[in-house]
Amino acid sequence: MFPMVGRSHYLVLARIGKELESRGHKVLIIVGDCEKFAAKDPRVRTFKCSDDFTKLDPTKIDHLVKCWSYSCDAILSNPDVMKQVKSSDAVIGDAAFQCSYLVADKFSLPHVTVLMSPLSTGSVFPLNFAQLPSYIPHFTSGFTDHMNFLQRVKNTLLYLSHKLMVPSLRDNVYGPLKKKYNITPEKTLHETYQKVDLILVQSDPLDYPRFHLPNTKLVGPLLSSPAKPLPDDLQQFVMGSGDEGVILVSFGSILSQIDDQTIERMAAVFSSLPQRVVWKLNTEGKSLHLGDNVKVSSWLPQNDILGHPKTRLFIGHAGMNGMLEAAYHGVPMICVPFFGDQFDNSAAVKHFGMGEFLYKESITEESLGNLIQTVLNNPSYRDNAGRISRSIKLLPRSAIEAAADWVEYAQALGDLSFLRPRSLDLPFYQLYLLDVLALFLLLSIIVVAAVYLVLRCLYRFCFSKRPMKEKPN
Repeated sequence: MFPMVGRSHYLVLARIGKELESRGHKVLIIVGDCEKFAAKDPRVRTFKCSDDFTKLDPTKIDHLVKCWSYSCDAILSNPDVMKQVKSSDAVIGDAAFQCSYLVADKFSLPHVTVLMSPLSTGSVFPLNFAQLPSYIPHFTSGFTDHMNFLQRVKNTLLYLSHKLMVPSLRDNVYGPLKKKYNITPEKTLHETYQKVDLILVQSDPLDYPRFHLPNTKLVGPLLSSPAKPLPDDLQQFVMGSGDEGVILVSFGSILSQIDDQTIERMAAVFSSLPQRVVWKLNTEGKSLHLGDNVKVSSWLPQNDILGHPKTRLFIGHAGMNGMLEAAYHGVPMICVPFFGDQFDNSAAVKHFGMGEFLYKESITEESLGNLIQTVLNNPSYRDNAGRISRSIKLLPRSAIEAAADWVEYAQALGDLSFLRPRSLDLPFYQLYLLDVLALFLLLSIIVVAAVYLVLRCLYRFCFSKRPMKEKPN
């Protein structure tokens, strides 16, 4: 397994690995030795993180590109890792980190990739999905699948610009690595990308309906699960909330992007609420005035709190995993997006009626307080969240079981090329019939020009002035 850098990406693949391990498979997860959160996992094998790598911030696009390069280079150059991969039966990758494409192609192994973000993000470009900008909102647009004319114009321009720019960012990373390690030199990088057998998608409950290819499987939320009992101190705090209930606040690992003044405003709002607030917050170096109704901790069992019957609202950064956990448990949300797909995720939460969003630049005590009251006091948010929750829980197989089923299916067959439609191999202009449209346009121009010339000749023939004959004297 090859997760992208970051705790949330590791957790998703580790959850699939745990299920596969319970079925008798041996699972190895390859991460950098600087990712200390994975150090205690016995399935983890590490590669060396360089000093430059540890200084990178993956929330910045230029740093993220360097993360891809440093990580993949370290993996491919590690003889122990390569030896273990060579003896494996399948490769499971992270669609946001295309190194698994190179590894699987190098050893001709079945390849399953897991898409943790929506189907409109840049991670799907190597898969050559047909993304119709007429109704599929593109990455960073903030639109829904109901767009007016001007929104469709902007959405199309975004799609075309990303179609041109994103592949070059990705190819400049993996192209040189493919050449450096002599991975299938007879193939182009695009052909290597296309050597993926299955794509597992978890965003479906909060993504817009669209057509899917046979090798794309919508499995559902991979980290969400029935809630476990809370630790005693937390259980006591939550149960003491009475009928008002509890609000969970968690911004994941990106709290550093919130300035101290905004945190102080949040603290003031939370302390004034009748609800109790459980806030994932590292207060080291911070001097906050918190009410008795606010409990802070640097770590929280997020899924278990969301699944508690006292939980009334979740305030978070619109990361896909947290959103899906809230959806699974039927908890309304207030999203505060920071970067990447979080803006699109926030728009989806509002579109599906299970919450609202507020930009961090717009956070004041009044705006945040009013929005909390709006979501808490309008039953439609909880009703819609409950509807989405039921749509997940009533699936014939849980998401994690379905994901493991498909991995075993790919491993057993070894070659799933029969699931790949020809469209995946077509260049952009053929996929969208631009060459055919160009031919039709050319023929139309020829026909119009021909008709024009004929009519012009007829006009001259019929209406041109003939020379007058002189009358005899």
